Amino acid sequence: MIDERLRELLDYLADTLDPARQGEIQDLYVRALNGEPVSRLPLIISHPIPVQARFQPYPHHEIFRHPARMLYNELVHAFGYSLSSRPELQDDLLGAVRANFGTVVIASLFGAQVEQVAENPPWVRRVPGQEIELEAILDRDPLDFSQGWCPRIVETCQFYQHVLNEYPGLRDLIRIVLPDLQGPFDNLELIVGSELFLQLYTCPEHVQSALHAVARAQVGLARHLQPYLTDGPEGYAHQHAVMLKGQILIRADSVILMSPQMYGELVAPHDEYVLREMGGGGMHSCGRADQHADALLALQSVRCLDFGQSELNDMDSIYAAARGRGIPIVRVLAAEEELVSGTIMERYPTGVTVRHEAASLAAAQRIMEQYVASTERRRLKGTQ
Repeated sequence: MIDERLRELLDYLADTLDPARQGEIQDLYVRALNGEPVSRLPLIISHPIPVQARFQPYPHHEIFRHPARMLYNELVHAFGYSLSSRPELQDDLLGAVRANFGTVVIASLFGAQVEQVAENPPWVRRVPGQEIELEAILDRDPLDFSQGWCPRIVETCQFYQHVLNEYPGLRDLIRIVLPDLQGPFDNLELIVGSELFLQLYTCPEHVQSALHAVARAQVGLARHLQPYLTDGPEGYAHQHAVMLKGQILIRADSVILMSPQMYGELVAPHDEYVLREMGGGGMHSCGRADQHADALLALQSVRCLDFGQSELNDMDSIYAAARGRGIPIVRVLAAEEELVSGTIMERYPTGVTVRHEAASLAAAQRIMEQYVASTERRRLKGTQ
């Protein structure tokens, strides 16, 4: 059921989102991701929602039992970005919503106990005496999606479909995309705990079997959800508020705690399996992942890299290596000065999408306007 607040938001978006502008943004992303010449890099800007703003997000804990509130928050303030602010801000945020149940979806399929506390996202609680052993993972059918939180994901996506079908104009502009399915190793670590790192040494065969089971579940659930999704265009997908090259994004946050060599030997084959089965995709990591960049780029089916904290990494070196292999990088954090001066284009001429964290909506508007103006001046200067 579409409640009053969601209806008001959707009516507003239907009146203000310009399909032609959305098409321009999509084209800009595609060209940047393909390493083609661009007048400027795609930029999204996060900002706090002003207290006087017409649309205010629901408290986070309320969204998990109310699909309408989850959809509302996805449009108002997902990852700090707001589609409801797009008409004012005019950044390059595309419309994409997901069933936002956090990182626990695949873990719940294998019996992990999930809880959600206060304003925190859902998380796995390991209860003493009820630990899940590696062998137990192999006893479950990884393709039985009646387990865990999988039915809630389907129900939420179906609700999104139902709602957007009432708004044909928005249906073509707001894509329903995959939930966060993590990656094989991150999912397995959620299920069995940090002792997984020791088990890489003590029982590597069992770890390999469990990783394969979890990888099969990730691929299977991604395929199971396809009838309820509207992502695209073909060859592209959306996660973390941006367009990606490929069909899925693997989260590889935990693997930076092991050596690149160990990752390449024991974990990378399972990441490659997921990427290959899905027709290619992106690799994501938060934290400092410099040492693992070459190992991630070596995956045959990787189509892009996504850094949650690019500011902690030597992005110039990573960019040079990625450009040499034709792999774009998404969500690079850009400083205000390099945006308003346009020098970001000297650092990354193409093959990158960028983001900025603004202190306010007013600051975001000013930075976006100056970024567009500076890059246009540079473009005109270059044509003289």
